[in-house]
Amino acid sequence: MMKLPYYCNAFVLVIMIVSADIASSLTISSSSSSLLSSFTRVQLPLSSKDTRAQSNTLPSTNSNLHMNASILPTAYRFLAAGCAYRAASLASTDITSTAVLLSTSVATFGNWGTEASTQLASAKRAQAQQLEGSQTWRSTVRVKLVGKLVGLVLSVVGGFALGGAVCCVAADAAFWALGAGDVRFMCCDEDESEGDVDDDGGGGGGGVKRAPIPAAVARSLLSINVAMLLSTLVASLVMLFDRQTQSSILLRKGGAALYCFGVLTQTIGDITVRRRKQKERMR
Repeated sequence: MMKLPYYCNAFVLVIMIVSADIASSLTISSSSSSLLSSFTRVQLPLSSKDTRAQSNTLPSTNSNLHMNASILPTAYRFLAAGCAYRAASLASTDITSTAVLLSTSVATFGNWGTEASTQLASAKRAQAQQLEGSQTWRSTVRVKLVGKLVGLVLSVVGGFALGGAVCCVAADAAFWALGAGDVRFMCCDEDESEGDVDDDGGGGGGGVKRAPIPAAVARSLLSINVAMLLSTLVASLVMLFDRQTQSSILLRKGGAALYCFGVLTQTIGDITVRRRKQKERMR
């Protein structure tokens, strides 16, 4: 029996995450519609047993939502390993693609997995607690998550390093262009939460609060990602058409170098910020 490459497991995990996320959204929409229709009908008061049974339906949904967020780091680790494997296989033939894949692997393992998990968790908590702006935040997080996963799968399965890099950078650019800075949420302790958090987890499975980014900072991040996107896109197109001229080689190497510098700098910066916040919470 033929043994499938291990990175196929990462592809399966990606499909599971996206499918589960869509299914959970449909469940929430269905629950909201049922709740709305219940207000339009006259019903008999619920007994205490019925009330407990009804209150226990949301926690199970929320546990499924958090399960999706907890799967993400594992999926990203698989994808990071796949990028490293691809980089090793191309080391002797294509040093530019090797550098791009290694940078993607480091960013995926060290930063993107944790970032995706926390952002998805905050989006689902905010939506479960029906906070203002939660729907916009959830949509921007989804766009970023799907774009990153598509880019990583393209890098691992297709071996198209710069094409995958374009998708990953485009996901970040779209994230900021859609106004993520204004509607940003972050997970927090329950006593700091802006929404109602029930003891049984019915308020979204934990605390969440608004954490908007200043407009100037968001514009700067968008500009950086757009510049990276354009340079990486040009480099990928040059590689796609395989024009081995001096100028095309310089464009390809320049775009790859800018991408590597950008993602590694972002990874180091984000890890530093997270560690500093952890130390502050421990004091």
